[in-house]
Amino acid sequence: MPRIILVSGKGGTGKTTVASATGLATAKQGYRTLVISFDIAHSLSDAFDLERGLFDQNQGLPLRVTENLDLQEVDVQEDVERHWGDVYRYLATIFTSTGLSSVAAEELAIIPGMEDVVTLLYLNQYMVENTYDVLIVDCAPTGESLRFVSMPTTLEWYMRKIFGIERNVMRAARPIAKMLTDVPLPDESYFAAIQRLFKRIEGIENILLDPETTTIRLVTNPEKMVVRETQRAYMYFGLYGMNTDQIIINRVFPEQAGVFSRLAARQTAYTAEIAEYFQPVPVTQLPLFEDEIIGMARLQEVGHALYGDEDPSQCYISSPSYTFKKDGQDYLLEVVMPFVQKEEIDLTRQAEDLVIRVGNFKRHVPLPRSVVRLKTAGAKMDDGRLIVRFVNEVSR
Repeated sequence: MPRIILVSGKGGTGKTTVASATGLATAKQGYRTLVISFDIAHSLSDAFDLERGLFDQNQGLPLRVTENLDLQEVDVQEDVERHWGDVYRYLATIFTSTGLSSVAAEELAIIPGMEDVVTLLYLNQYMVENTYDVLIVDCAPTGESLRFVSMPTTLEWYMRKIFGIERNVMRAARPIAKMLTDVPLPDESYFAAIQRLFKRIEGIENILLDPETTTIRLVTNPEKMVVRETQRAYMYFGLYGMNTDQIIINRVFPEQAGVFSRLAARQTAYTAEIAEYFQPVPVTQLPLFEDEIIGMARLQEVGHALYGDEDPSQCYISSPSYTFKKDGQDYLLEVVMPFVQKEEIDLTRQAEDLVIRVGNFKRHVPLPRSVVRLKTAGAKMDDGRLIVRFVNEVSR
């Protein structure tokens, strides 16, 4: 099965450089490779120093840059029109009806999250069609990356719980609404487009949650604020069921840094902390290069510094972030949640899901049928794992 590598981290850490260098390295190994970006501020073409216009993204389609390597910068305007045309046009009509100009309405019709959905659509298509051997995703900054990986769960919940009700209500309300208001209600083509789109990304969640197919590579810098965000990202990706298999520390000063010796000493302390924080996830250091990393020759240098002669597509860590186990008559759910204290976690049951909330983020963990009928009987933290116990009160 093709491999998916998501390169994520705080903005400005060097994600695009790492994603591009990894793509070149896998292509050199003979793998058919695609590096795809869904960040609204694309910089893949800039990293490869391609002669392109400022907003030329090849209409959002793959572009061959060298043997075995394609780049794709998602152009949400083009792709939404191609794949989600009826929905896009309906939203533009709604905005126009409020008095906005048609140009402004078309811009606003690109609602947040469409870039994520379009990228998921492409990933699922390439996986099903076996177009590439390795798919490397140059992710947006951490918060948007988390939205991206949670999007399949959100869409599945919407289609399962809301879509059918909303469609039936609109069918009943449409004749009355025509007499009462000039604001158009969505017609059947709108709902049909959403249904077709969901069908095209159906199954991608299982691919993203397969720890041997999809892994996260977090790019960080040896600075306190960046390290803290990397910790949070690692925990949140784990909460969503994603497998992080490498931490890359970028822009590390040499030990003999002259006037920057104090900064180099602080970096040394942070790199030691990072290695301890993320154990057993492998940590790789990238030095601060003398020149800016632009163009294929420089990117190849980065790729060699990262992987040497190793296979960059290998999975360094392949363990699930949560598992169910049986303990006598009870069931245990174990969720990998490093850097979290028990008092920071809130657990609730919603129908067939256990909802785990940490701060502003939450994860719906679907419960097996054998567990749904049981009562949640407590939780504890043990060595970076949240362990939730489910018991059968009748048998006690």
